[in-house]
Amino acid sequence: MKRHLLRAGAVALAGLLSAVIIPSGPASAEPMCDRPVPPPACGDGGEEDPPPAPRDTPVHGTLDTVTYVGNAVRVTGWGIDRDSGAAPLVVDIYIDGAWKRTLTADTYRQDVADAYPAYGAYRGYDATVPAGLGTHQVCAWAISVVPAGAPNPGNPSLGCKTYTATLAAPSNLRIISWAEDGTTVLGFKDNSVEETYFRITITRQYWEPYTDPRWGQLYRAYYVDRTITVPAQAGTAEVTATTETWGSDCRKTVSAVSGSFQSAPVSTGWC
Repeated sequence: MKRHLLRAGAVALAGLLSAVIIPSGPASAEPMCDRPVPPPACGDGGEEDPPPAPRDTPVHGTLDTVTYVGNAVRVTGWGIDRDSGAAPLVVDIYIDGAWKRTLTADTYRQDVADAYPAYGAYRGYDATVPAGLGTHQVCAWAISVVPAGAPNPGNPSLGCKTYTATLAAPSNLRIISWAEDGTTVLGFKDNSVEETYFRITITRQYWEPYTDPRWGQLYRAYYVDRTITVPAQAGTAEVTATTETWGSDCRKTVSAVSGSFQSAPVSTGWC
């Protein structure tokens, strides 16, 4: 009985296998591009990526020197900005936080051309900016060229430097002439351009008696100053001043004055 059942089952299985149709030709994978995460072969199916957003290119440059030259400072430096193309960079100069002058970086700088050959040599700035005596801070700021649509990062600093300027003292103070009535002509060299006037001090020597416990009556010197002023003059040149002096006038001193600033004194005499 078992043998007949096994034979019948084998016949049925053979009939089932013969009914399966195996297609001819190469096999192919079922497309899966409609799945939530399609395979790479399907592509993303979206639009092309947009072009990158424009952005600003950093400025390169520096403030090299700050030199006081009398009522002004000479500033030198350089700056480049790829976004400006062939146009020179614009630089603002500030002193103690206040705007003073706008410069164009278009002077010759071979060292800049050597370091950045694509920009050429005419990328420097060299100019004088009004400035005063005392201690002050000078800063340079580049005016950044920003492409359309790019975020503006602001104007970058090219650096700051501090200078200290003093009033130059006169020199070569001397007596040019003296008359019997005491009229005296003094001369000296003016070495500054900032003075508002010159102060001349004439020191006269006097003698007064006093009693020494051991030696009795003696005399001792004391000194009295009188001052005259001489108006300032343009530029630097020889200055003359006429005053009255006598033999007991033992020292003449001159100094230049500008507001609260005074130069070192220069003297001639014997006391």
